[in-house]
Amino acid sequence: MGVLSSYSARDRRFIVVTGVKRAHERATLLQLGFGDALPEVLAIEELDARAGRVADAMNWLPRMRRIGTLQLDLLAREGYGNGRPLNLNPREFALLWRLTDSPNRTVSKQALIQDVWRMGFVPETNSIAVHMSRLRRKLGFAGLTGVIETASEGGYSLRIADEFGLPNNFRSDDIADADEERMSARL
Repeated sequence: MGVLSSYSARDRRFIVVTGVKRAHERATLLQLGFGDALPEVLAIEELDARAGRVADAMNWLPRMRRIGTLQLDLLAREGYGNGRPLNLNPREFALLWRLTDSPNRTVSKQALIQDVWRMGFVPETNSIAVHMSRLRRKLGFAGLTGVIETASEGGYSLRIADEFGLPNNFRSDDIADADEERMSARL
């Protein structure tokens, strides 16, 4: 259990633990967020099926993302800056969610049009600029001024720097819920 406790809550969901003799230990591992916990005796076909289920989970979208003090809730389609709701409209949320897919990297206007508006061409309007302006203003009200930058090549990027307490190569991550964190503390 000591070795297993060293894995982060994010990584645990992708780990299949085998050779766990007691049912209550397997249940505890599942409650701690491990992908699966299996007994010693197991047919290879069952192991393959269970490992496949865990691997499929890697493609699921997280409900929540946290980047510094910015939090996004996919289900509620709302963002929070320093704990304050941003009151995002659907396009603003979709733009911000898309930018969190690749923090510190420029996302082209073409990619934003395809991913957010679901269009195959860039229209001759300033719609992206207008939405980004509103999004920046809302982020600014929550104390997140300067998080979105306009790239010289015409795209946008979500800049995460040391001032937000994160390295420049930061990856977006799921938020561990309070129950999982409490369970981890018990391990």
